[in-house]
Amino acid sequence: MNRRTQTADLLKGIAVLLMIQVHIIELFASNTIYNSIIGKILLFLGGPPVAPVFMAIFGYFIAASKRSSLQLIIRGMKFFALGMFLNIALNLNLIISVNRGLLQIDLLPYIFGVDILQFAGIAIIIIAIFKKAFENNLFFVLICILISSFMGNLLSNFSPETDVMRYICSFIYGCSKWSYFPLFPWLAYPLIGIAFYQFKKQYGVTDINKSISDIFKKPEAQRFFKQMMGVVFFLFLLLTGRYAVSVASNLPSYYHHEFIFMVWTLIFLALYSFNMNEINNFAREFILFKYIKWLGKNVTIMYVLQWILIGNTATEIYKTVTSPLYLVIYFFAVLGIASGISYLLIGLKERFFKKAV
Repeated sequence: MNRRTQTADLLKGIAVLLMIQVHIIELFASNTIYNSIIGKILLFLGGPPVAPVFMAIFGYFIAASKRSSLQLIIRGMKFFALGMFLNIALNLNLIISVNRGLLQIDLLPYIFGVDILQFAGIAIIIIAIFKKAFENNLFFVLICILISSFMGNLLSNFSPETDVMRYICSFIYGCSKWSYFPLFPWLAYPLIGIAFYQFKKQYGVTDINKSISDIFKKPEAQRFFKQMMGVVFFLFLLLTGRYAVSVASNLPSYYHHEFIFMVWTLIFLALYSFNMNEINNFAREFILFKYIKWLGKNVTIMYVLQWILIGNTATEIYKTVTSPLYLVIYFFAVLGIASGISYLLIGLKERFFKKAV
């Protein structure tokens, strides 16, 4: 495994951990905890370091992929289908409860909720359609990023006239409360990943550490630069963190954020990725980091399993947990069960594949 892939897996693995905790805070924690300062910080940690990281990395590797447009379209359709299946699987307990008359809830927003897998599927299809235009055309990619970041807010002024159109448009922009990751503005993040790949390709930047070594010949200068990047990241969070927390902890604002927050997230991703790359260089052989990178490598199955566990449990204990200790226990329980099942399923898949070969 090369260093670049390890850093990407580390970023995704950390995102998995933060994703699980934020889903538990959203669905299990009482309003007292949810609305507290700690609750807002935890919501923030489940924001910029999670979905934008996933999206930027998958955009980068789509750009680096040798798959044809047709292969990408088929892959996008699979992601979308998996997302729709997951909507049913994670809400199965809720669906049963409604059918038994225990709850009076409209199930359609839960079945047609627009989450990250549906977005990923649609985004891959869009990227596949424009694959040739994106290749070796950094300027066009940057223009599309700007269009994507503004389009969501522009379209929000138009309200669908029928329920059918509302469900359809929810996949495109945030016209409903069940539209969590609509195409706009979130398409900007995989496009940012594509832009980063094109930048590296056009300007010959293949390795961050090698580039730093080329600029700063002396090891002392290299070390000082890396330390300063850590300080810059800390100061950036210190000076702008209050704004970022206010957006990310307000879920409607976060899911349908504006251009300014997208710019903030872009700066955050650049500084965060650089510093995580340095941490990976230092601690990549530690057992904990190997486990986190394993989570990142198997992010899709972890995402599906943790949602099935959390979603079905939430039907029983929705926003009733008042003890932070219980929330911590739920976190480790979900993480442990999802990791164990993932490990078994991956092992079975590898064994079956070897037999088939």
